[in-house]
Amino acid sequence: MPDRRALAELHPARWIGPVVAICGGAALAVIYLRPVAERSLLEEGAIAVCLGYQRALPPLGLGCVLGLTRFRVAALGALAAILGIWLGLAAREWLVATIFSAPGTASRLALPGPVSCLATGLILAAPERLRVWLLPPAALVIGATLAVGVEIVDPSFRDPRFLRGALAASAWLALAIGFTARLLDRPWLRIAIRIFGSWLIAIGLLLAAAILLPRPRVEQPPVPPPVENPTFPGQNQRPPAGERSQSPLAPPRFDPLRQP
Repeated sequence: MPDRRALAELHPARWIGPVVAICGGAALAVIYLRPVAERSLLEEGAIAVCLGYQRALPPLGLGCVLGLTRFRVAALGALAAILGIWLGLAAREWLVATIFSAPGTASRLALPGPVSCLATGLILAAPERLRVWLLPPAALVIGATLAVGVEIVDPSFRDPRFLRGALAASAWLALAIGFTARLLDRPWLRIAIRIFGSWLIAIGLLLAAAILLPRPRVEQPPVPPPVENPTFPGQNQRPPAGERSQSPLAPPRFDPLRQP
């Protein structure tokens, strides 16, 4: 009688992750190669998520964690991420208005990216026994920051097609990496995931510090006052017009007293 583990290895459903990743990657490649003027808002939303590290890495990390945990814990984490997206969309007006009302708006607009990287790195680098407790709040933060980040880069003024494309691309990233991680569940993969999580924590801390900490001011040297009549060393001021000496290269002046 064949082994159950061997039958599970040959089950077609185990390859759903690579198939979804290949199909979605091909579709995104076709969208990216199209001219920008011909893309729809749905396609622009998908491209905005996949080409931004602050919007692509959190769904990838969350999907990887969901694929390596038990079904109940993964379902709880997925529900927390959906709740975070809903809360982020509900409070996006307040959050964006708060960002714009504070000084340094240009730098604070990039703050959701470091926060999401930090939350993703915490659940990736955490041990197995702590990951169960960190997954729901981290997934809530990841979903909320994803919604706010999509709102900030939305060029369509609240067109729902852009948001749908962004959410579809995020779900594709999470599902593709989740099923693929479950297929490749080996000790080396778990070690690589924890190392990657530590890198994300460092990246999130560095970027957040660069955004929040005030930059030192460089003192400018005092500007000297302008000189009204500049003179060179060894040269006197120019005499009045009536007292100027004639240049040796200038033509002789006409003097009636010296005429014969």
